[in-house]
Amino acid sequence: MNGATHLIGSVTVAALLEIHSPVSLLIVAVASLLPDIDRANSLMGRFVPILPTALEQSFGKRTITHSLIFGLGIWLLLGFHASWQWPFLVGYGSHLLLDLFTGRIALLWPIPFKFGVPLFGIPPVFVESLSLAGWGAWMVLEGYQYFQILF
Repeated sequence: MNGATHLIGSVTVAALLEIHSPVSLLIVAVASLLPDIDRANSLMGRFVPILPTALEQSFGKRTITHSLIFGLGIWLLLGFHASWQWPFLVGYGSHLLLDLFTGRIALLWPIPFKFGVPLFGIPPVFVESLSLAGWGAWMVLEGYQYFQILF
């Protein structure tokens, strides 16, 4: 998935979970882009000069930065400001979940097995386009309001 899809997906989840403060939404947004720092052409990778290339050459894409251990490490680092941990988890978790539908990711890195949801021949770009269109319609029609009563 691309950065826009990850941003829209994570902010949608944040709205459902009633995460509304600007700082929390910023953390959700950054966390939703963080796993793709292993690619120089990603939205996050464009802002960091050397790290994306080094990560991709050393570990490959969708490996270390898409793992639960990486997310746990960052989450623990945010322990100094506990109110940032929940928004980080929402953004990072939504990224991993969305990437499961457009490829395979190394959730249990350093174990080399990769996880993904089989789409049985449906091109990932179709899934991404349909997701963006669906989220757009859902937001315009204020569909998220129907789910807020659940939380």
